[in-house]
Amino acid sequence: MRIHMHFFIIIAYLGILLLVPVKTMAQTRQYWSVTLPKSMTVTELMTKYELNEYDCDTEHFLQINNIKTKNATLKNGATYNLPVWIYAYNTVSIRKSLGITDLDLAKSIQAYNDDMLKAQLRKNTYKESHLLLVPYHAINCRGSRKVPPKTTDPTVVESAEKPIEKRDNVKGKTTRTFEIFGRNHQDVVISDKKLSGKIYYVEGGHGGPDPGAQATVEGRTLCEDEYAYDVSLRVARELIKHGATVYIITRDPNDGIRDGDFLTCDLDEQTYPDLKVPFNHKERLFQRSDAINTLYETYKKRGIKDQRLIVIHVDSRGKSQQTDTFLYYQNGNEDSKRIANAMQKTLELRYSQRRNYTGTVTTRDLHMLRECKTTTVYVELGNIRNEFDRKRIMIANNRQAIAAWLAEGFIK
Repeated sequence: MRIHMHFFIIIAYLGILLLVPVKTMAQTRQYWSVTLPKSMTVTELMTKYELNEYDCDTEHFLQINNIKTKNATLKNGATYNLPVWIYAYNTVSIRKSLGITDLDLAKSIQAYNDDMLKAQLRKNTYKESHLLLVPYHAINCRGSRKVPPKTTDPTVVESAEKPIEKRDNVKGKTTRTFEIFGRNHQDVVISDKKLSGKIYYVEGGHGGPDPGAQATVEGRTLCEDEYAYDVSLRVARELIKHGATVYIITRDPNDGIRDGDFLTCDLDEQTYPDLKVPFNHKERLFQRSDAINTLYETYKKRGIKDQRLIVIHVDSRGKSQQTDTFLYYQNGNEDSKRIANAMQKTLELRYSQRRNYTGTVTTRDLHMLRECKTTTVYVELGNIRNEFDRKRIMIANNRQAIAAWLAEGFIK
């Protein structure tokens, strides 16, 4: 009887270790395991659980699940361990529960638990369940990713200072001056306030050391980033006309909106607010998504939920491939898909007065669609290497028309 009792006590104790997470970093931990409702890639799973920003999370996931490559397809119905540890929450504080003193670390862990609850990936709060989720990167990879840039909190597009503002007493309209649009376009008449209180981000592709796709016309070089930037400025200006707060993420200190066909290539673009654009492709993309996400979180804390991003590129397929302006939306984001479709329908309607329009709406796993927390739409303006597409993009009036139509659809 005594032997049976000891055996029961040992088994019960082991059961407690398996079911109840431990309280300090030094002790044994258990992983958060999930069973997949459908097959997906490693990247898709890491993105779903907000573990895609640190390479060490993916590497650890592969290690603990004995998977050889991050390109592997994960099986429907299979169970995998996430690079997330489960600890017991002691009902006092996260720091005391984990035996740590770093307040910023505790806040980041709290934010992760809150995000998982909002995404309905856990049923209860950590305070209700007494279970705390700690991502692998929070302990092992701190500093391996560039910290999002500290930004001022401007309410206008070009800087922390308000634009010059004047009121036309005759027409009753307010005019604001934004130097970033250039001398000929810096005065913006506010036609209405239908977008007042809404935050928009506009990001032109490439820039700095990366000019993007290039083409040669009449012995002169055309750079994708210059034409994408020109259209992004025009889109931003259209949104401001309706009272929106707009942030231009890729910025050029001396190239405003230009009305010529040939836009001079340069390398002096910056990332908001005034950061030098990195040469490394991955760092460059994260610099931009970090800038957007920092602003997004600032406004989110103020209760502003209506925040949107439009990313503008020029396509670069082979010379023989003609493409119309086409759009990508964020996978799984119905709002992003709805906006992209509204923009496509607007383009279709406007182009119908001139010619047939064949632009498409699809989804794609691109960094700015995957990493940005805002509802995002990604636009390709046409193929800079195709002669017909290139002529449309080069003409300033065409760039203005497409910007106005994109803004119109974006607003809808």
